[in-house]
Amino acid sequence: MFKSFIPEHLHKDWLLHLSGFLTWSIICFLSLNNLSVGIEFYLKLIAFLIFYIAFSVVVFSTPSLAFLRRDKLLLFCQIIVVLLLIKFDKYGIVAILFILIATQLSLIFSRRQAMYIILSIAAAHFMIKYNGDVLETLFHIIIYLMLQIFGFSAIESNLREVKAKEELSVINQELLAARFMLKESSQRKERLRISRDLHDVIGHQLTVLALNLEVSRHKVPDEFKPLLAQNLLQAKTLLSDVREVVKEMRSEEQFDLVEKLSDLIEQLPDCQLKVESSPEINALSLKQQLMFCLQEGISNAIRHGKANKFTLSADKKDKRLNLYLADNGVAKPTTMSATQPEFLSKEQLGSGLLGMQERLADFQGVVELIKTPVGCTLKIQVEDNYD
Repeated sequence: MFKSFIPEHLHKDWLLHLSGFLTWSIICFLSLNNLSVGIEFYLKLIAFLIFYIAFSVVVFSTPSLAFLRRDKLLLFCQIIVVLLLIKFDKYGIVAILFILIATQLSLIFSRRQAMYIILSIAAAHFMIKYNGDVLETLFHIIIYLMLQIFGFSAIESNLREVKAKEELSVINQELLAARFMLKESSQRKERLRISRDLHDVIGHQLTVLALNLEVSRHKVPDEFKPLLAQNLLQAKTLLSDVREVVKEMRSEEQFDLVEKLSDLIEQLPDCQLKVESSPEINALSLKQQLMFCLQEGISNAIRHGKANKFTLSADKKDKRLNLYLADNGVAKPTTMSATQPEFLSKEQLGSGLLGMQERLADFQGVVELIKTPVGCTLKIQVEDNYD
């Protein structure tokens, strides 16, 4: 299928970026139209091309912290180019390009920083255009200043709306994950409670009943012994059935980790799970804790890294199990050891990773969040012993 060359984040704002291109084109044409071909013509043409190339790199590239310094340099390059063009502008129209610069500020700077930059641009613009008449020059500068503020505010408002939608989507995914976890936890606790009640209450009463029937059978007349023997057999059969039911209910706790994770991912919109290798886990208690840790890892990846694709893999040597949950999100790398928690503060770990550390402390667990070229990987190392 044909794939558009336009970056995904520009699909909804194509009209805005097209208007920016047309604005630059018109200003460039009007500025060069009446110039004869010569040094001035070529210098201005090169300046306009440098401006648009820098503008395109900032606007058309996917927003990323990795290119923040580059984008800042390109933005200041645009400002310098426009100020130089204004210096030799005969028609007073090049300053319109400041509006295009203002629309980029919200992508790179905070509101306060952007206002400082806009005011600095206005001050430099004033010094260049000052012709001895303060009021005339001031009114001229204020018009472009207001247009810059308007352009900045419009883009900032749009970015806030996009960010709010993204945060709402992440919160919705977290709620779905939390609901799934609560459902699984409540079902597990309810099965455990019922099995304990059956074993401790009904099982105990049936055991006492069987003992009483056994004693009574030796004390009653012979004519009642067959009836007591039949009742004793029924009591023992019922006790055996109760024990079998308890055994089956407790065996249900042995769940498939990959299946449970797949069920969780299916509850989350636009999320995918790829299983490269399934972990073989002996200890039921470890399997339960790993399930909680992986659920927390998925929730953190969605919340902090905006991940939507996950890959699960595992390898095991003797009793040492290594579990890897890779995602396509972004996060800061953090390393922690459940055997040496005193070296790491809660602020360093974060509540989610600290919870994983505490859960795996009994299994000599080590948890690492590793930054990769395509995202992050949650690595869990534990000792797998039979319960």
